[in-house]
Amino acid sequence: MKSCCRLIIIVVVSINCCRQAGVAGQSVSRLGGIVRQQTFQSWWKEKTVELEENELDESDQLNLIQQWLHDLVVRLVSSSYPTAVASNISHQCQVDSIHYVHNLYRRSWAMQMKESSGKVPIGLYGSGNFHADGLFDECLAVRGPNFTGQYCTAYFKAAPVMQSDIIDPQVPTNNEERSANLVTLLQLLGALSPSAGRVEPKVAKADVLAYAFPSISFCLPSSCSADDLGQAVAELVGSYIIANYSLVTVTDEVYCFTDDEDPPSFDGPDITVIVVLSSLGLLVVMATVHDAWRMILNEPFDSKKDGHVINVLHCFSALTNGRRLLSMKSTKSPSNLACVHGIRVLSTCWVVIGHSWIIGPASNSMNPSMVNDDAMTWWFQGISNATISVDTFLLVGGLLVCYLLLAELDRNKGKFNIGFFYLHRYLRLTPVYAIVLGFVATLIVYTGTGPNWYNVQLSAYGCRINWWWHLLYINNLFPTDINVQCMEQTWYLALDMQLFILSPLFIYMLWRRKNIGLALLAFVFLGTIGANFAIFAVFDLMPTIMPTRTFDTLAMGLDADYYYTKPWTRAPPYIVGVWLGWFLHVTKESQKRTSKIILVIFWTLSSAIILAVIYGLVPYLDENKVPTIDPAISLCYGSLHRAAWAIAVGWIVYACTRGYGGFINRLLSWKGFLPLSRLSYCVYLIHYSYLDAFYASNRKLVYYTFLSQLTTYFGILATVFGLAFVVSITVEASFLNLEKLVFAPFYPPKPRESEVVQQHSSRRIDWKSKSFNKY
Repeated sequence: MKSCCRLIIIVVVSINCCRQAGVAGQSVSRLGGIVRQQTFQSWWKEKTVELEENELDESDQLNLIQQWLHDLVVRLVSSSYPTAVASNISHQCQVDSIHYVHNLYRRSWAMQMKESSGKVPIGLYGSGNFHADGLFDECLAVRGPNFTGQYCTAYFKAAPVMQSDIIDPQVPTNNEERSANLVTLLQLLGALSPSAGRVEPKVAKADVLAYAFPSISFCLPSSCSADDLGQAVAELVGSYIIANYSLVTVTDEVYCFTDDEDPPSFDGPDITVIVVLSSLGLLVVMATVHDAWRMILNEPFDSKKDGHVINVLHCFSALTNGRRLLSMKSTKSPSNLACVHGIRVLSTCWVVIGHSWIIGPASNSMNPSMVNDDAMTWWFQGISNATISVDTFLLVGGLLVCYLLLAELDRNKGKFNIGFFYLHRYLRLTPVYAIVLGFVATLIVYTGTGPNWYNVQLSAYGCRINWWWHLLYINNLFPTDINVQCMEQTWYLALDMQLFILSPLFIYMLWRRKNIGLALLAFVFLGTIGANFAIFAVFDLMPTIMPTRTFDTLAMGLDADYYYTKPWTRAPPYIVGVWLGWFLHVTKESQKRTSKIILVIFWTLSSAIILAVIYGLVPYLDENKVPTIDPAISLCYGSLHRAAWAIAVGWIVYACTRGYGGFINRLLSWKGFLPLSRLSYCVYLIHYSYLDAFYASNRKLVYYTFLSQLTTYFGILATVFGLAFVVSITVEASFLNLEKLVFAPFYPPKPRESEVVQQHSSRRIDWKSKSFNKY
């Protein structure tokens, strides 16, 4: 029995240890959720065989542990009214709770409260679910004689016990006298470790990782506070010590909900964003109506005759912006980079499916064992390894910046306005970024509610604190703070901007002194690869994010702070893109054809690299079969796989551009990708916050199957592209048009058709050359 207690404490402490983890691009709490989902599946079997002096065989041990957990939860949830028997809570809460208990099986509202409280978690035995959630909306609909229903969740975490915390186990505390009539978890823990001593029950406030802890939800009278619930539950579970740990009850007002809450009171930032959005909406409506009226009258716009006011207003026309966005016109020329649009769209979809899996079933499912089983399969690695889509965008970003800047240097004989080069980039990315960030920081918290809405509130709080990091594009340079997270995926925008700022140094040298430029590129490329080797060796990092390896996932904080988000470690794919852009530029007029043997060799190598990057770590997925990964594998794969991926995708771009792509080029160059490609940046900005709100508002954990999640994913994808369309034609395109109008004298003349990169002009291509991230 002692071994069983130790195992349970190991499980709870392991969840608590998730505080040390952190991966930029995803909130660390997501990894905590993944760890929570896997704990019961992977650790039970591993830890059971390590328990000391246990005479039971492994099967009996597992059965005993499962029965113990069943009793633990059943005995606690058998009392759906802890506040009716607690001490040290508010008088009104206790009175209303007792009134509720007295009316059980007499009044429908009391029965509705009881059935709305959490029961034994579905999937406790074989699926590793230890969240006893209740019925959210049914609880909020309760109308008692003097109160309404309130849905509150109590979480449990482990805390180490100091010698000074231990009290005499023979001396009953006041709270024990009140709860001694209940057969609760408190008594069960005491029976399993009678000589360990006791501590005063502890309560704590919620933080970003609270949702990952074991939990039980209660439907309480609205007169009870979160502190009342915390004190009441702590009296049941918090006194006894097991393996030098005690259970701390975590409650907070942010995890308590009622249906009669006061209307929101907007503060200064809220009002500011409302005014900005209202003004912008008014401009869009006025411009669209004016545009439609002139279309009806068949009066075309003339920028010279209409005057500045009309020209500015016309920038905000949703009709004009929508037509341009949905246009599928393209040029057909030897230097056409149409395949880039397909690569961008597919990579965007890859990013969304990766995030939807992490925020969704990997963190919010009632059968996490099935999620883990799928994650162990080879075919699922296409989803698990979605982080390499970032490297595709880095490649594309370096390619387009280099290709377009070299074309401009040719036109202007080596001259270009570097100030406008940077300003233009900032103005292309920032206005829509700032609008979305402002909405997330203020108004998104009013768009819904749900048992886990605190996750949305935390994101809003983080954006209010760190908004200036984002607008200066430096948010990836600061250490990860799990309690202050804002639009977590935007670390990539900062990374891309930093590499963009450095790019003219290499590109101009390639144009002026080819050999020196190539040598400089090679030096920096090898230097960043060397930095990766050094970081992986010194900090002993895992080769990549592998959610199926629980203990490795707990150590991801170093991965984020030292490797994942930094320009000096993630630059290799961007450098490959710069080199590819230079090579495509200098060979665009070449008529030389590549031999079929060379093509076969390069296509074979490219395919082999892609398969190795995605599926190369399949033998190491199961932590039980392979407890540790060979350091040499972690070192080589971790340091090289992203650069190798960029090289493989770079070959695909080159082959498609030069007519060697075959059906792959026909697929990637499909005109239908053009409008979707123009939406990719807005999809990137929107999708993560949408996923946060979508899953935070879910009333119950989802039952995961791959088919159901795939169906949900396509619904999410359609929704975020629809939202991106609205944001693009009203905000992004409007400010891009305004920037072009204001800075028209600084734009280069329209280039020859052979220099156009899949748009109506190089100016528009430059608009879309921003690589967007994502992971």
